[in-house]
Amino acid sequence: MAPFLNRWPLLARTPIVAIELLLGVMIGPSFANLLSSDETIIFLKELGLVFLFFQAGFEIKHYQIGRPELRLGAVAWLISFICALVFSSLLWASGLIGAPFLVAIILPTTAFGILIPVLKQSGDLESALGRFVLGSAAVGELAPLILASIALAHEKHHFHQALLSLMFLGIAAGSIYLLVKYRSETHIAQMAKWLGAGGVLPFRVAMFILLGFVSLADSFGMETVVGAYAAGMAIAMLAGAAGDETLEDRLGSIGSGFFVPLFFVVSGVTFNLALLVSSPSSIFQFFIFCLIFICIRLAPLCLYQRHLPQRDVLAQGLLSSTTLPLVVAITYLGAQSGQIRQETATALVGAAIMTVTAFPTLAFWLRSQPNESPTASFILKHTKCILDFFDPGLSKLMRLID
Repeated sequence: MAPFLNRWPLLARTPIVAIELLLGVMIGPSFANLLSSDETIIFLKELGLVFLFFQAGFEIKHYQIGRPELRLGAVAWLISFICALVFSSLLWASGLIGAPFLVAIILPTTAFGILIPVLKQSGDLESALGRFVLGSAAVGELAPLILASIALAHEKHHFHQALLSLMFLGIAAGSIYLLVKYRSETHIAQMAKWLGAGGVLPFRVAMFILLGFVSLADSFGMETVVGAYAAGMAIAMLAGAAGDETLEDRLGSIGSGFFVPLFFVVSGVTFNLALLVSSPSSIFQFFIFCLIFICIRLAPLCLYQRHLPQRDVLAQGLLSSTTLPLVVAITYLGAQSGQIRQETATALVGAAIMTVTAFPTLAFWLRSQPNESPTASFILKHTKCILDFFDPGLSKLMRLID
């Protein structure tokens, strides 16, 4: 039903995952109460979570993000993360939230998989804005995944988990490197033949690699989604240019066609809307998190002023603030482990839904407004004042890095 609703003009710019999540809210206990979560549904949800990050890892290879975009994205994400640490520490000190480090990891996340169709729809995927947004999104997806696996480790075992995480990343990076280095022309030709023959062997090989990386991540005490992400990258590297679009279609038919939508629908079913609207603390946290999502991305935007026009700089900030899958995933895992309070998890997911539905629309609306538009001029003028305040210090930082 979500794809049909997405064709409705009013929802045409709304990412389909947001519609799926809202449909889950509608059929869940919050409204119609047609579906409740049982053990089978929860298992399928977790399987969908694995496929979600598996496909995200697979997709990164398709979009050649340059080193400058990735480097700038990494610096911008680090600045946003430091700002998130400050905000989450203040909220923790006021008694509003627990687990400030985990909340700080969630706040600067970016939805790489959601932004690709959004940029395609606007025609900006190959533009300078598109490249910088994807560079920021790639870092904003991978870095929180790694940090979350450490933060979600058992109490007093974070250092041990950090060492295990580094070991797993070394093994995963080494495996991907070997796959690329020893991928001969003969292997590429053979893989193209397999993919073109309509057989199930490439799909089975992909599933074998996925299970291998997920099992390896689990044995190292990391979240399985990190292994799934690494598996997606490994398969993308292995497939290369040899028919990887065919393999992506086959993986998408089972992932995007069933498991991933099921994850978002069930996440909507389990979303406690009643808690959000009935608890003053949740409502307050919802508005605070909406504000923080955009504020922490405004701080490093002055780094992009040398590369993008003013309107695109603000669009960069709004699009980089667009997040949902990682917020749903990490809050789900954090609530499961008891580190995140339920009202905080509900407020974070609610704020993330707002970023997905509102921020891309606002970004492209601002870009489309004429120069004489009073509203757009007011927003751009005051945004530039904020960026000029941060510019001297961050420009020195970039010169040191360069």
